[in-house]
Amino acid sequence: MTNRVNPLRQLAIGSVAVLTTALTFGATVTPAPAYAQSGAYYRATLQQPVEKRTEIIRGGTFICSGTVCVGTKARSRPELVCKKLAGEFGPVASFSVAGKDVDEATLASCKTEEA
Repeated sequence: MTNRVNPLRQLAIGSVAVLTTALTFGATVTPAPAYAQSGAYYRATLQQPVEKRTEIIRGGTFICSGTVCVGTKARSRPELVCKKLAGEFGPVASFSVAGKDVDEATLASCKTEEA
């Protein structure tokens, strides 16, 4: 007695395996938060425009041009990052972390140019 395997059945099993792998891989590499797509964890609007330049602030990379600054996640509290940003680029008009605006007390400390 010969045990023959149906080639159509093998193709179906292989197709299901490839499809499952592709869907699983796609789900793991798709970034969930909206800010992950741009790479910007911090966003700031400056009160005065600046020339385009890049600075490392508390371990995060910030790029500022005009009145807009964006930065990657730093290793300090947002209050300290905002104060240091103000010291490097000037008073900050607005500051957000992971898409959420900081409270007024934190923003008030960013309006001075002390580093």
